[in-house]
Amino acid sequence: MKKVLAGLLALAVLAGCGSRPDVTYQRTDESTLLVYVGPGDYREALQYTVDHLLPKTARIQLADAPGDADRRIQAGDADLGFYQEGPAASPALSVVAKANLVPYGLYSLRWTDLKATSSWVNAGVVEDEVHGRSLPHGSKVVLPGATEGFARGLYLLQSAGLVKLDRPFGGATPADLTISEANVKESLRHLTLLGSYSDAHLREVYQQYDAIVLTPRQATTLGLHPASDALAVEPGPQSPWSSVLVAPPRLAGDPRVLELAHALESPDLAKHLNPASSTGTTSQGG
Repeated sequence: MKKVLAGLLALAVLAGCGSRPDVTYQRTDESTLLVYVGPGDYREALQYTVDHLLPKTARIQLADAPGDADRRIQAGDADLGFYQEGPAASPALSVVAKANLVPYGLYSLRWTDLKATSSWVNAGVVEDEVHGRSLPHGSKVVLPGATEGFARGLYLLQSAGLVKLDRPFGGATPADLTISEANVKESLRHLTLLGSYSDAHLREVYQQYDAIVLTPRQATTLGLHPASDALAVEPGPQSPWSSVLVAPPRLAGDPRVLELAHALESPDLAKHLNPASSTGTTSQGG
């Protein structure tokens, strides 16, 4: 709730900095909030929020987000937008809510959990010594090759207690969003980190290496489910890559916006989007 109030306060500040734009609404009626929404996960999450987490009296109309959605919201063609991740949000609009729609997960065909273990693999000079099915020391872990994907993978490993980075999770500066292996201060499982794979080779990589970081969509293509199969799942909504609800200055203090923002950041939506976050996945650095 503090995040929502902070976002609405920022709206109030912006509202005092410029003139109110001409408004041309295309909606059911003037009491309805028209929200531009992205496809896929964006629409599913927002539709679930409207259907299950808002009172029946709430009037929300969803419309597909056009390519110039930011400009149209500023111009008054729509009230709110839910179609982009935090780093892409326009500075002319305020972020009033966050939801981690596509949390990265760590998956393994060989190992079943991240509990503390004395097992070692891939040591080279000695034979593997394995006791149980916990991810062993020396594991080879594959992360997305793209810069931001690799960074997200590193933060996921840190949240799972497998590595220590030189910064906490949640920063949104360019440096925070593009960390690399050079930012790893300590690898608590002595991991070998590998980057770069294509969707065409997901199954091969999943089968060949000790663990792999995947998006929910990628996991689904392998028949995996975050709630039951992920060894660890990316935290949210504090993730800087969370999807954001944005609003213009003219809606500063609007109770309808506050109500929707609160619902998007509610534990109920987080549980719906990521059942694994409530299962208490065990992770230790030993």
